[in-house]
Amino acid sequence: MGRHLWCYQMPHWPHCAWRGRPAAAASTPVRGRSWLRALCLAWCLCCLLYPAPAHAYTVEIIGAGELSELLDEHLDIQRQRDNPDVSTEELQRLAGITPQQVKELLATQGYFSPTVRHEVVTDGGEQRVRLMIDPGPPTRIGQVEIRFDGAIAKGPTANVQRMERLHRQWDLEPGNIFTQSVWTESKNALLRGLLIRDYPAATIRHSEARIDPQQHSAALTIEIDSGPAFTFGELQVEGLERYSREMIDKLNPIKPGERYSQEKLNELQSRLADTGYFGSVFPTIEVNPAQPLQVPVKLQVVENQRRRLALGVGVSSDTGAGVQIKWLDRHFAGRDWRLESELEVNRETHLLSGDLYLPSLANGWTPSFNARTERTNTAGEINDTIRTGARLTSPSRTHERAIGIAFLADRQQLPGAAPNNRQALMGTFTYTRRAVNNLLAPRRGYVASIELGAGPKGLINESSILRVVARATWLKPLPGPWQAVLRGQVGHVSLAQRTTVPGDLLFRTGGAQSVRGYSYNHLGVLQNGAVVGGRVTAVASAEMVYRVTPQWGAALFHDAGNAADSWRDFRFEHGSGIGARWRSPIGPVNLDLAYGHATGKPQLHFSVGYVF
Repeated sequence: MGRHLWCYQMPHWPHCAWRGRPAAAASTPVRGRSWLRALCLAWCLCCLLYPAPAHAYTVEIIGAGELSELLDEHLDIQRQRDNPDVSTEELQRLAGITPQQVKELLATQGYFSPTVRHEVVTDGGEQRVRLMIDPGPPTRIGQVEIRFDGAIAKGPTANVQRMERLHRQWDLEPGNIFTQSVWTESKNALLRGLLIRDYPAATIRHSEARIDPQQHSAALTIEIDSGPAFTFGELQVEGLERYSREMIDKLNPIKPGERYSQEKLNELQSRLADTGYFGSVFPTIEVNPAQPLQVPVKLQVVENQRRRLALGVGVSSDTGAGVQIKWLDRHFAGRDWRLESELEVNRETHLLSGDLYLPSLANGWTPSFNARTERTNTAGEINDTIRTGARLTSPSRTHERAIGIAFLADRQQLPGAAPNNRQALMGTFTYTRRAVNNLLAPRRGYVASIELGAGPKGLINESSILRVVARATWLKPLPGPWQAVLRGQVGHVSLAQRTTVPGDLLFRTGGAQSVRGYSYNHLGVLQNGAVVGGRVTAVASAEMVYRVTPQWGAALFHDAGNAADSWRDFRFEHGSGIGARWRSPIGPVNLDLAYGHATGKPQLHFSVGYVF
C-alpha cells in the first residue's frame, strides 16, 4: 500500500502524518512464496552477520512448565548469563540465591509451597546451572470479604444497590487461582468503581490476603471507605483570552448541584477539545473530604492561534509527488466561526474542500456547513464528485445525535464505458453511543453508531434511496497484559439501483482500518475491469494485543469483509496478520503486516486511532 509522508510547516511547530493510498489488487491469486523466501534469506543473513553471543554459562529449568517464561525473564542468574566477567565464585553465589527468588516469583502466581533444588556442574568445559522445581498445587481463593464504610454504607445517602453491584463485579471468586497481579487489579477496579462517580475521595482502608500453605487456600479481606458524596459547583475558567466564555458555557454539560461524575468531566474536556479552539483542556476539582458539596470545577485551557496555514509535500510509489495546503481560520468573517479548508493535488486525487462551524446554539447544538469537490482515480474507477450539505450536532459526546441534509453529484468513468452521471438529495440522522473509560484515548468500553439516510424520488433523485449503516468497536482489557479489540460494520442501500446512486453513498472496503491485507477500497463490485461501490457491505475484525510495555504492544488479528451489489452475491474476503502498537500522545498508532487470503500477498498498513 503506497503512502504519502506529508510534512506541514506551521507557525510554531512541524507536523508529519502518513496518508495511506491504495495499490492495485492482484488480478489472480498467487501463493506468496517469493516474499517468504525473501524473509528467510534476510533472516539467514542477519544470523551470519550478527551471530548470537555465546553464553558464559547455561541455565536449565526443569519442572516449571508454563512458569518457565516468568523465571527466564526475572531471575538474576538468567540476566547475567551473557556476562563474560562472571567468575566461578560469583556463579555459585547467584545459584545460591536463586531458589529464594524462584519461590518469590512463584508466589506471585499463587504457588506458595514449591520445592526448589539447584546444582552447578561443568559439562565438557561448559558451566551449567540446573534448577529442579516442583511448584506444588496452586493456592485457590477460599473466602472473600468486602466491607464498605463511608457515605455509601451509612447515613441518608447509603446505596445498597451500588454496593451489591460492586460485589458482583469483583473478579476473584472462590475457587479461582490466587495471583498477585489479579489481586492488585481487582482491588484497583473496586476502588475505581467508586472514584468515577460520587466518591472521588474513596480509599482502600485495609486489604489482606491471608495464605494457608497447608490448605493451599487464600482468604481475602478488603475494606473500602467511600468518603462523602461530592457534588459539582460553579465552573471556573483559567487561560481564556481570545475566545468567549459564552462558547464554553454553552458546551458545559455540568450543572451546579449535580452529583460528581468523572464521565461529566471527560465530556466537558472532549466537547471543548472538539471545537478546535483549544490546544489543551484540563477540568479538575479539589478533592477535600471536609468540603464535598458544591465543589468548583476548575477548567484550565490553552488556546490555539486564530489562524494557521499548513503546507505539505509528499511522494508515493502509487500516487507520485503531491502537494497539500490547509488553511484554518478560527475567527472567520470577524466572528467565532471556524473555517477549515484544504487543497490536495497528486497523481490520483484532486481535492478542494471547506467546512464552516458556527458557534453552538443556546441548547448546545452546533450547526455546520460543508462543501467539497474531488476527482479520484481508485481501482480503475474515475469519479468527479461534488458534495455540499448542512449538519446540526448535539453537544453530548456520550449520546451524540446529528441531523443533516446533503446534496451529492458525481460523474463516474469506467474503462470502455460511457460516463455515468449520478445525483442524490439525502436527509440523514446519526446516533452514536460512546461508553468508554476515556473519550480521547479509550482503553476499555465500546462505541456504537447507526446512521439512517433517506432521499425520496423527485426532482433530484432518479429513484427513492434508503441507506442504513451500523458500526461498533469494543475494547476489553483481559487478565494479564492482554487486550481484545472487536470491530464490526454492516451497511445496506435499498430501493435504488447501484448505477443511479452516487459513489459516496455506496460501499467499498479494504485498508488499514477495514479489511487488512487488501489495498484501500479495493474490495467491492467488479465492473468493466474496475472495482466500484456496492449496495451492501459487512466487516468483522478480531484482534488480540499483548502489552510488552505500557506504551508498546504486539497484535495478532483476523479481518473479514467485502462489499457487493446484494446479499446473495456477498462473500467474505479474509485477511490475517501481526502488528505493532504504540500508545502515542495523539492516540493509538498501529503498524500492521497482513496477508490477504484472496490475493496471496502481504500488505503493510499504517493507521492512527480506532475507527469510531
